[in-house]
Amino acid sequence: MQNNQKWKHVFQYIIVLIVAVTIALLVECLIFQFPALRYKQNPIRLNPDGSDDMVQVLVEDELAELTAEEIRSIEVERDNNRILAEYNGEEYVEPEDESLVEKNGTMYRKVKKTTISVDLGNPCYIHKLDLRAPVEESAGYSVVVLKDGKEINSDIYCTIEAKIDAGIANVSEYADAMEIEILSREEIVPEDIEITVSNSFRPNAMRVAFMILLLLMAAILVLEKTALHDKQEWIFAVTCFMMGSLLICGIGTNQVSYDEYVHAKAAYKLSFGTTLEFTESALQMSGNLLPLFNNPEERALIEAYENKNNDFSWADIGSQSRFVRSETRVYYPMAVGFWIGRHLQMGFAETVALAKFGNLLFYILVVFFAIRLAVRYKNIVALIGLLPNNVFLAAALSYDPLVISFLLLGMVLIINEILEPERELTWQNTLLILLSFAIGCQSKPIYVVMALLMLFFGKEKFANRTQMWVFKAAVLVVAGLMIYNIFFPTPTAGSDYHLVSNITYAGDKRNVGTSVMGQIEYIFGNPGVYTLLLLRSMGEMLGRYLLGGTGFFQYGYVGAAPMIATYLVLLVALWLVLFAAKGEKRRGIGIKFILLNILMIFGTAAIVWTSMYVSYTTVGADEIRGVQGRYFIPMFLPFAVCFLNSKLESRLEQHDRSRIVFGVMTVLNMAMIYGMVITKMNI
Repeated sequence: MQNNQKWKHVFQYIIVLIVAVTIALLVECLIFQFPALRYKQNPIRLNPDGSDDMVQVLVEDELAELTAEEIRSIEVERDNNRILAEYNGEEYVEPEDESLVEKNGTMYRKVKKTTISVDLGNPCYIHKLDLRAPVEESAGYSVVVLKDGKEINSDIYCTIEAKIDAGIANVSEYADAMEIEILSREEIVPEDIEITVSNSFRPNAMRVAFMILLLLMAAILVLEKTALHDKQEWIFAVTCFMMGSLLICGIGTNQVSYDEYVHAKAAYKLSFGTTLEFTESALQMSGNLLPLFNNPEERALIEAYENKNNDFSWADIGSQSRFVRSETRVYYPMAVGFWIGRHLQMGFAETVALAKFGNLLFYILVVFFAIRLAVRYKNIVALIGLLPNNVFLAAALSYDPLVISFLLLGMVLIINEILEPERELTWQNTLLILLSFAIGCQSKPIYVVMALLMLFFGKEKFANRTQMWVFKAAVLVVAGLMIYNIFFPTPTAGSDYHLVSNITYAGDKRNVGTSVMGQIEYIFGNPGVYTLLLLRSMGEMLGRYLLGGTGFFQYGYVGAAPMIATYLVLLVALWLVLFAAKGEKRRGIGIKFILLNILMIFGTAAIVWTSMYVSYTTVGADEIRGVQGRYFIPMFLPFAVCFLNSKLESRLEQHDRSRIVFGVMTVLNMAMIYGMVITKMNI
C-alpha cells in the first residue's frame, strides 16, 4: 500500500512536469516570440562605409562627463601609487593623462562621437541591434528609434565590449529609422563598423526554465502537505536549489556579486596544490576584468572568448605554500568545483558554474540541518535561509553563504539550549556549537560575539561547577583572541590589504586615505565624537531600510527589491514568532536572554561598523563607509526569537503556515530573479 502511494506521488510529479513544460513552451512561443512570428523578416545588414545612401555617418570631438565612480576610481589609483612610492622611499610624480579635462570643477574625458543615422525605408520590427566595431577600450553607444519622424524610444544604451568588439542591444520596437551615437576613446573608422538588425524566432531557454521551475515549486506547495508540516528542511532544500540554479545559469560568468573577483581568486588558487596555473580567463576573473553580457547573443560571444583564453598550454605558472591559511579554508566548497571542472576539461563558464554549485549545495546542506534541529521555530529558520540576499550569495562566488549558514546553525543550537534550560548541555552539542562558530567565524571573527550568549547558561546546564567555569573560560578566551585579531590582524591576513608589512599603511586601498593604525589612533583620541558618529550611522541605516526607501533585499550590484518586499517579509516573520501554530505548545526565551540578545546584537553591530571605519574609511571621516545590510543577517534569528510567544495561537495548522512562508519567499525570490537576472541578462 505504501509503495502504491509512493508511485502515485511520483506519477503526479511526472504529470506536473509534462504540464509545466507544455505551458512554458506555449507561453514562450505564442506570447514572447509573437513579434518574430508576426513580423517575419530576414536580418538587415547596414553599411556605414558610405556605399549605402540609407546610412549617414558623422564623426566629431566630444567631452564626456565622468561619473562619480569613475572619478573616485582615478583618485584611488593615484593615492595608492603615491602611498606605494612613499613606502618604497621614492618620489611620487603624478602621471599626466591628456585625455582628461577639468572644467568648472567637473572632470571630463576627451572622446570621439560617431553618429550613425539610418533610414530603413519600410517599417520593420527591430528586436536586436548587433553592432560590431574594433575598439581598444570598451565604448558605449545609445540608440534613438523613430517612426514617421517621431521618437518612439530614446532609452536604449549598450556597450561595445573591447574583448569581443561587439555590443548587442535589445530594441524591440517597430520603426523605420534610428540614430546610433557611439562614444569611444579612439576614432572608429566607419568602414570597420558592422550593423545588423534582426527579428529572429529564437525561444529563450532561461525564460522557459524559469516558467517550468516556477510551476514545479507551485505544485510542491500544493501537493506536499506532510513535508510542509514536519519536514520543512526538505522543502527548503528543493526550492533553494531550484532558485539557486536559475541564478547560477542566468548570471553565468558576470561578476555581479560583492567583491566576487577576490573570492574567485582565492577559491581558484585553493583548487591547486603547490603549483598554480592561471589561464588568461582565470587571470581576468581574478582581476574583475571578465566582460559582462546583457543578452544571450553577447553571452555566446563572451563564453567563446573565455574558452579560447582558457588554454592551459600557455597558462601563467606560479607557486603557493602547501599550508592553507585558516581564513582561506572557507573556499573549499567552491575550490572543489574548480578542481572538478579543470580535470574534466570543461569550458570556462561551466567550470565557474560548478564552483558556484559547490557553494550552493554546501549552503543548502548546512541550513537543512539548522531547520531540522530547530525546536518549534523551523519556519523562522527557513524564512531566513530563503532571504533573497542569502540565495543570491549562495549562487555566487562568495564566502558569505558559509559564514551565514554556520552562524545560523550555531544560533539554532544555542537557542535550543536556552529554550530547554533544564536539559544538561551534552558534549556532542557543545562540540557542534563550537564547531559551527569556529567555521562561521573563520573569515569574519566579528561574529564570535554572538557565541558569548553561552557565558550566561545556568549552572543546571552543566554536570558540576568546575565544568561550567572551564567551559565559559574557554569561550571567553577564544572570543577575545578573535576580536583582537579584527583590529590587529596578522601581517598576511586579508587579501584586500596592501603593504600589510607596515600597519601604518594597512587599510583597504579601494578608498583614499585609509590607515588601520591612523584610524585607531583617531578613535581613541576622539572617543565622544566617534561614539556619536557610530550611533548616528546605525540609526540612519536602520531608518533607510525601514523608512527611507532603500530596499534591503539586494542582488549584489544588479539591483534591489522595492520596500514593499521588506515590509512583507517583516510582517510574515512577526506573525511567525508572535503566533504559534494551531495546537502547538512552545515557550519564550525569557526576559534574561531577551535582554542579552539585544545587548549582543547591538555590540556585534557596533563592532561591524567600527571594523569598517578602521579598515575601509578615510582617517577622521565623518561617515562610516562600506557597511551593508547583509552583514547583519546572522543576527536576524537571535532578534526574532526575542518575540517568541507562548500564549498567542494561530488558527492555521503547521502545514498552512509553512505554505504561506515558502509561498511568500518563493514569489519574492522568483520575482527578483525574473526582474534582475532574466530580463537584464538573458533576453
